[in-house]
Amino acid sequence: MNPANTTNTEAGNNEFSFNGKGSQLLGIMLLNTLLSIITFGIYYPWARVNRLKFFWENAELNGSPFVFHGTGKELFRGFIKVLLFIGLFYGLLFYGKLSGNLTLYFISLLAFLIALIFITPLAIHGAMRYRLSRTSWRGIHFGYRGSRVQLITDFFIGSMLTLITLGIYNSWFTNSLRTYIISNIRFGSLRFGYDGSGTELFAIKLKSAIFSVFTFGIYYFWYLEEWTNYYINHCYVEQNGQRYYFTGQLTGSGYFMLIFINLLLGIFTLGLATPWVIIRTTHFIIRNLQIPAEVDFNLITQTEDEFKDAAGDDLIDYFDLGII
Repeated sequence: MNPANTTNTEAGNNEFSFNGKGSQLLGIMLLNTLLSIITFGIYYPWARVNRLKFFWENAELNGSPFVFHGTGKELFRGFIKVLLFIGLFYGLLFYGKLSGNLTLYFISLLAFLIALIFITPLAIHGAMRYRLSRTSWRGIHFGYRGSRVQLITDFFIGSMLTLITLGIYNSWFTNSLRTYIISNIRFGSLRFGYDGSGTELFAIKLKSAIFSVFTFGIYYFWYLEEWTNYYINHCYVEQNGQRYYFTGQLTGSGYFMLIFINLLLGIFTLGLATPWVIIRTTHFIIRNLQIPAEVDFNLITQTEDEFKDAAGDDLIDYFDLGII
């Protein structure tokens, strides 16, 4: 069920490849599950590290693997912070409900909802700082230079505008977040950026809503193609003052076959094929992602520091939030 070793460029260009196999991921997932059960969940941070290391170390750029330097101990400290944080707010919510006081319950519920709005940007900021700083390639570390206060402010304003406009502003909101987050990512001396438009994303979603009605939902796969390729094609790497853009080559038919076969694998194996589903999806993305050939990765110099607070990374996992 594993595709052959997947690369995304022709010879002579920058080559991004992934060598992971479903059988390897299955072993990791089974071991993680077993040890998490035996330790009543305490092993969870180490399970996260095992999984992250599998994906990073099976991904290669120009023949050299990425390395994840995070440890279970770092994630465990973040895990404890997350448990205390979540426990506090759920405790206040339950206290308000059990008090029998409607006013107190309303206040606690409002406080809980407001906390959720602030938790999301906090989680994204913390996860980006931690996960990128703990990832390297040929000794060069990634990094994230965004401001926590700025991200919280932008997220709060965007959330309010999305709520007021009954969701219409969401395309501009998510586009703004993506622009801010990606523009603050560094890979040594390389700077990343994104220049997509909320108006164009809204047009893509509107077209999908209309066409999906007339095609009984079949157009959804071509919406995924256009939406994903749009994001990829508007991401770039800046080196020596020049911008070099990534290229997405995903297709609607490719998405259809990926999702259809993944669904069959999940149904007929009662979920046991999940590792192969994950690997197939990873191969599909990498195979259709072209890295700018003009970027000279041999000229990258180290500019980033390590950041070891993994609380944000745990919040990302707890709320199942996509980072970028």
